[in-house]
Amino acid sequence: MDYRSVIESKYNRQNWQALLYDIFRNKVQFWQQPQPVPVDKDMAKRALYTGKITLPDGHVIAIYEVELSDSVIIERNRAGIRNLLLSSWRGMGCSGAFMFCFRQNEAVLRFSYVSESFVFAEDGSLTKESTDTKRFTYLLGEGHRSRTAIKQFEDLKKSALDLKAITKAFSVEALSDLFFKEYKKQYEDIIEFITGKRMVKVANKWEEQVTGQPCREIMQEFSQFPDAEKAVRDYVKKLMGRLVFIQFLQKKGWMGCSAGEAWNDGDKEFVQNLFANTSHKNTFVDDVLEPLFNDINTKRNGDITSSQNVGNGIKIPYLNGGLFEKDDYDKTNFPLPAKYMKNLLDFFASYNFTIDENDPDDAEIGVDPEMLGRIFENLLEDNKDKGAFYTPKEIVQYMCRESLVAYLQTDINDNQIKDSIRQFVTTYDASVLSEELKETVDQKLKDVKICDPAIGSGAFPMGLLRELYACRKAIEGIDDETAVSIKTHIIQNNIYGVDIEKGAVDIARLRFWLALIVDEKNPHALPNMDFKIMQGNSLLEQYEGVELSGMSLNEQKKRKAKKGQAWQATLAFDEKFALDNIQHAIKEYYLTDDHNAKLSLRSIINENVRSYIINLKGCTPDVQRKIEKLPIPNDQFFLWHIYFKEVFDNGGFDIVIGNPPYIDSETMVKVMPKERELYSKKFACASGNWDMFIVFIEFSISMLKKDGIFSNIIPNKLIAAKYGVELRKHLSNKHVLEIRDYSRIDVFEDAAVYPITIVLRNSDKKDNTLFTIMENRVDVKQSNKANSNDLAKNDYWDPFFRDTAIFKLISKINLFNPLKDLPVEVLGAATVADAYEIKNIVQDSNSKDGFKLINSGTIDPYLPYWGLKPCRYIKGSYTYPIVPAEDLKNYSEVRHNQASSPKIIVASMTTRYEACFDAIGEYIAGKSTTIILGDTKQLYKLTAIINSKLASYWLNIVFNSLKMSGGAINIGRNELQILPIPNKDVNFKTLVDKIMESKASSSLNDTTVLEHEIDLLVYELYGLTEDEIKLVEGTK
Repeated sequence: MDYRSVIESKYNRQNWQALLYDIFRNKVQFWQQPQPVPVDKDMAKRALYTGKITLPDGHVIAIYEVELSDSVIIERNRAGIRNLLLSSWRGMGCSGAFMFCFRQNEAVLRFSYVSESFVFAEDGSLTKESTDTKRFTYLLGEGHRSRTAIKQFEDLKKSALDLKAITKAFSVEALSDLFFKEYKKQYEDIIEFITGKRMVKVANKWEEQVTGQPCREIMQEFSQFPDAEKAVRDYVKKLMGRLVFIQFLQKKGWMGCSAGEAWNDGDKEFVQNLFANTSHKNTFVDDVLEPLFNDINTKRNGDITSSQNVGNGIKIPYLNGGLFEKDDYDKTNFPLPAKYMKNLLDFFASYNFTIDENDPDDAEIGVDPEMLGRIFENLLEDNKDKGAFYTPKEIVQYMCRESLVAYLQTDINDNQIKDSIRQFVTTYDASVLSEELKETVDQKLKDVKICDPAIGSGAFPMGLLRELYACRKAIEGIDDETAVSIKTHIIQNNIYGVDIEKGAVDIARLRFWLALIVDEKNPHALPNMDFKIMQGNSLLEQYEGVELSGMSLNEQKKRKAKKGQAWQATLAFDEKFALDNIQHAIKEYYLTDDHNAKLSLRSIINENVRSYIINLKGCTPDVQRKIEKLPIPNDQFFLWHIYFKEVFDNGGFDIVIGNPPYIDSETMVKVMPKERELYSKKFACASGNWDMFIVFIEFSISMLKKDGIFSNIIPNKLIAAKYGVELRKHLSNKHVLEIRDYSRIDVFEDAAVYPITIVLRNSDKKDNTLFTIMENRVDVKQSNKANSNDLAKNDYWDPFFRDTAIFKLISKINLFNPLKDLPVEVLGAATVADAYEIKNIVQDSNSKDGFKLINSGTIDPYLPYWGLKPCRYIKGSYTYPIVPAEDLKNYSEVRHNQASSPKIIVASMTTRYEACFDAIGEYIAGKSTTIILGDTKQLYKLTAIINSKLASYWLNIVFNSLKMSGGAINIGRNELQILPIPNKDVNFKTLVDKIMESKASSSLNDTTVLEHEIDLLVYELYGLTEDEIKLVEGTK
């Protein structure tokens, strides 16, 4: 059957019934007389129940035909349409419904699948997620691209035709994944043509491989930049981003409109037709696209195009968006062969683009503006190195809502009122609020100040825009005019953001613009966000040792009483007027839409900022010269107290939210050693081998006003990493509201990151903290409530995610002093240098004297497997590895003394403690092991305890979040030093000797009974009850 002819035509019941029959065959039934269904007349003129589909798995899908009311605004009534026939299909016991929604006077068809909120497990089983419903919609009919729908329906026909298959056929995520995969290929093809190289992922890392000859003409053009290949990648990334954005403008019908006419007759294939009809196909970028981009970013009389190559007598909207600003890359020639541009534009033409950003519960199946962010943050290996990963929208929605709920609940003690606020934010049902509370909530929504200090492409601010808008709409009501005004108010008054990448800032601003034009009939310039969403290094308000953080406040405190002073627009530095000039110019900037006026004001602001910095105390001539060359703003620092002065004058932000960069210590040392040194000096929590997220959290909390709300998605290393101890202490002084563990599920695309989310109130008044383990991105698997004060008593937080009995047991064990307090030394067995020196002198011989080398693979509880298992050591394998004593002593007397001493050697990267006892000093420990030195009596006791079930039980609970795939934990000094050890003396020597003798006689000997005797002694030593022993043994 020809699906295209049905899908790309005006709705026809007979044709669509034929299409559904072609897919489902005898599983579908249609009624000869469709049955009318009562509906809200404000939403729909009529609704008919036309049939049903009985799936092989027993689920039933109802089929409806709905003629929508002429007055209903579809984009603003998603929930209403989603629930329009809810009682009908639920009342019949159906699992969902197909809805064909149309208007008689329109050629467009909305084919929706509305269903219960089902979640599928990996084994294919399905569970109901909540009482809410979800709607997924194809926008079809005349003039709408149908490639995705056709492919999905054809795949559905070949499937098992069960509920899971239908859900997949209407999956937005599947579409997004496919689009992104093909987009990435288009990008890689262009880069490969220009550079002769292609990025290939090898062992989870990007590697560049030479595949051919570069394009000399283009590479010569970009040779003027310090890194020509990176410049090419950045330009192509920006070029493709611009073309994606134009697809959204085309969708709105604003590209190529007739001069002097309304903005309603644009070409929805404008750029594709521009390419098809031009004679400049091989120079399309330079001769056609660059003039087009320039027009989009330039105010023109009547919005008429300025270049004949773009068109005559047609209109192009003026955006005033940074994505289209001309830069040095645009000044190069870029003769991309026609085939690459054709492939790219054909690729875009095959997808449906939707301007309104989808939410998790109601989505149009098409490419939405969120894709701009995903492209920026996931496309390139560059951004992976910068720790940029795109947060799924389900988690974004949760974090935004929880932050908003906590903010609105501030200073409210009545639990019933708190519950009504939560219900309102999560359902947008204003009827749950009293009239007085409505007024209070609405004012707080208008006043809230929100910041994302690592904004990326704007996922979290866009999420909060959506939530703020929905909440205000529910309270204030809405019409055509107030929709735009509410969103504009939110964008210009509530939301702030900073990112070190200018490209991210440009995309974030444009996503806000797209959020506005959903409700607009005519385009207008992007709202003034240049001093709300800004480029900068969030973590540094200093430059070359010059402190910049006091610039605004110090001067303003001196002159606090002086108000209403006339603003003087001068570029000359005058300390008396500089700050007022900046603040007044920023306020003026927000009030004008005139392009030239904005350019002038921006210049005044930037030059006054530059002048102020240059004249600060400590700004040497050398620093002054550097400042003169720096753009303002830039990626070196950010002037929080200048640009966002009004926020800090009122104590700080109400909400700080986001996804900070995930850059580990090793990468920072290699890539940004200078910045790491600066951060280490500035932030108290930057201890040990800290990762970037540590200082971002400390900084973010410092920006909050009292009782402000902090919410981040971060690596689960926060819970148990040693370098996180100082930060955990810092956080425990605040009221941590909830920590959610997503580490057991896939969250980030192609990223070996195990995330958690945290929501915190900047207050020393504490209550309870929720510790939640997630089943998937939406469903809670387990949630524990703990007293928030207990966080300060525990350096490691993994036990809080366990149930009460386990938490109490771990707390009981932790009452004993740590192993590091005993008269023993806990040491890393070998440095990297030691390891390689030992490698040079190790010999494989069973006859030579020396120390027997053992490594993690040959360490077993109580006794090693030396000579019984191959010892793998730095790319070598040995059966009888011996390190001659004299050679070792010549290299290092310290290592020789350690090897010849009684000691315990503990393996790393195991699922339990494995500690062998070297009573006479005959073994040398290899790399990635830990040794414990001390007197023999103490070592016997520690050997027994460390190898006991209780110790490994404690290890797996306390360091659960540090587990690798397969459950292994990298056991080192820290994981041993904090193991609680009772001070009481117990004679373990006899049992330990028996176990070692038995294993020495044969590695096959069973020592289970002897080890169980030790376990019982250890339980007694720690004072465990019978129920607690059952927990450890796994029998309860």
